Amino acid sequence: MTTPATPANSDRGSQFLSIQALRFIAALAVVVLHSTFYTMERLHSSTSVYDVGANGVRLFFVISGFVMIISSQKLLNTQRGWSVFAFKRIVRIVPIYWAITLIKVAVLLVTPAVVLHSELDWGYILKSFFFIPEYNVDGEIRPLLGVGWTLNFEMFFYLLFALALACRVRPIRFIAPVLIVMSALSLIKTPDWPVVAYFLCDPIVIDFLAGMLIAHWVQRGWTGPSQAAAWAAAGVGLIYLFVPGVPRAEYGTMFASLITTLAAGSVIIGAVGIEKSIGRRIPQWMVYMGAASYSLYLVHPMVSPAAPALFAKIGLTGGFMAWLAVVTAVAVAMGAAVLVYRYGEVPFTKWLNRRVRDAGLFDTGPRSRSLPATLAAPLRERSQSEE
Repeated sequence: MTTPATPANSDRGSQFLSIQALRFIAALAVVVLHSTFYTMERLHSSTSVYDVGANGVRLFFVISGFVMIISSQKLLNTQRGWSVFAFKRIVRIVPIYWAITLIKVAVLLVTPAVVLHSELDWGYILKSFFFIPEYNVDGEIRPLLGVGWTLNFEMFFYLLFALALACRVRPIRFIAPVLIVMSALSLIKTPDWPVVAYFLCDPIVIDFLAGMLIAHWVQRGWTGPSQAAAWAAAGVGLIYLFVPGVPRAEYGTMFASLITTLAAGSVIIGAVGIEKSIGRRIPQWMVYMGAASYSLYLVHPMVSPAAPALFAKIGLTGGFMAWLAVVTAVAVAMGAAVLVYRYGEVPFTKWLNRRVRDAGLFDTGPRSRSLPATLAAPLRERSQSEE
């Protein structure tokens, strides 16, 4: 499932297998977080919740900024590069998100008692489908598929990126000021603001900028720090992000958010530095799960709660059983993700790209000879695809 690594400054974008592995680690951290929460809520109330797993989202966002710069370099010089970019992002994000959201709507209609923290509100559901932030029944700004809140940020970032390509402006120059202003506005926003503005004006958006800056350096020929420095950067960053009990800045402050951005950026810098030495030695199963990380991220809330619920139903409620339920929930999520990725995400993406290529929808003539290959390759950019 892997392809050979190419030079870091390849104009097509490098197959950073270390980044691919990090996508899996980020998704797994979120799955463990939610699996411990489901177990605490449905089986054993004393189960410790793996709160730092939430930092997997921060690592995802930095990877997203990095990947978008690397994988879209050729689109800057094409007549309709913005539409190619938008098409690839929509194909990558929307179908599986809509499919899983539809499943949750169906479950909510048939057996509403099974779906916690949700209610049947069609206006809210419609906004969930189209990535418009809105308050849920618990008073939180979350879509029907709760983990989809991150996609609201992602889709806004993709919108900015497409606008930059449409204006023929280098994305980092166009997007950086917007993200910086949005982050600064988080210091003065109040709940009275429109929901969309209140939600998006968050220092978390600086994560995208951090990834973009690292990718910009790579495009200019930077191959990362020395091996020792790269391992140290990646190790310190991962420890700060994911090891419980490590001293951290007070959660919810601008300072804490920026430190987390730096930690996630440090991991990506380290990955760039060690790619040439370990890229080909990363286990293929981890690279494959990195490719399936988006499916894992979206599908796990639908299947992971079944494990603690089943344990509770058959009376396995002891402390050890609670942790066995967590392990089972994670394993079930990974199995379901592989199935969704292999039999849903991959064939559908291939089919849709083939139809678009055959129709010549984005054939822009001599100025964009590379576009058909670009359009046919979202599955070749597994290390560039986002969650």
